[in-house]
Amino acid sequence: MKHSLLVITALAYSFLLFSQSLEQNRCPYKGLPLTGYEVFKEAEDFTITTTDGISRNLYNTLDSGKTVFVDLFYTTCYYCQLYAPIIEEIYQNTGAGAENIEFWGISNNLFDTNWVIDQYKETYDVSNPCAGPWGGGTTAFSIIVDGQNFYGFPTYVVICPDRTMYFDPCYPPTVEGFDPYFESCSESIGVEEGMTKSEKCIISVYPNPSSGELNLGLYQPACGQATAELYNILGTKVYDQAIDITPGIQSYEINVYDLHSGTYFLRLIQDNKLIDSHKVMISR
Repeated sequence: MKHSLLVITALAYSFLLFSQSLEQNRCPYKGLPLTGYEVFKEAEDFTITTTDGISRNLYNTLDSGKTVFVDLFYTTCYYCQLYAPIIEEIYQNTGAGAENIEFWGISNNLFDTNWVIDQYKETYDVSNPCAGPWGGGTTAFSIIVDGQNFYGFPTYVVICPDRTMYFDPCYPPTVEGFDPYFESCSESIGVEEGMTKSEKCIISVYPNPSSGELNLGLYQPACGQATAELYNILGTKVYDQAIDITPGIQSYEINVYDLHSGTYFLRLIQDNKLIDSHKVMISR
């Protein structure tokens, strides 16, 4: 009798959990502003303990220069299961948590114990850390969706190091659908602590996109040595070159033949200060 009541209760609760509609594609188009459904300049802080027993605090993670991708899910959600391989591919493509993007799965389903979540991860090949109600998932879920238009599970959230939160920015998810948000978040990554940006110095970067060589046009009223640095969308420095800046307008060549196609951020550093920055594309 108790078992029957438990099953009935579980079924009744399951009706309170619902999936997102597939009526429209909300992934961004190139060239359009990034908004998601809602954008808050500052996400609220929360702490979760994932099923591996590790405590993860949002603000501490963001302050370390990392972007946090949140997957709001529950283990019996059909579309959560369906799209799990896509999210896993994105997770692997962005360094599997070892670079500057962390992925956290968060469930508020009271039946998603740590054991149930670990079984879900094993069944659907999910390798990013996840937390359920036992690990503060219910509280974290409430904080994230507070004031937002929540349309069901799964919902994906991108939170930048400056605490900008893009809520539900891409659904149904695609492997490249979140890249514009990761790129936006990474614009503040990779600059050493204490660096400040002075007046504009980079006049031009061409060709952009480039297939192997960038021509950098600079204007600098003062003399001195600087360093041109390139960072990928994960915030990892992939190139640096020392250059001597002389007064007036100068042109410099940067060899990018060894870099893969993609989006990069060029930063010009002088005396431990960020003089200027520019987004560049490499296309083969």
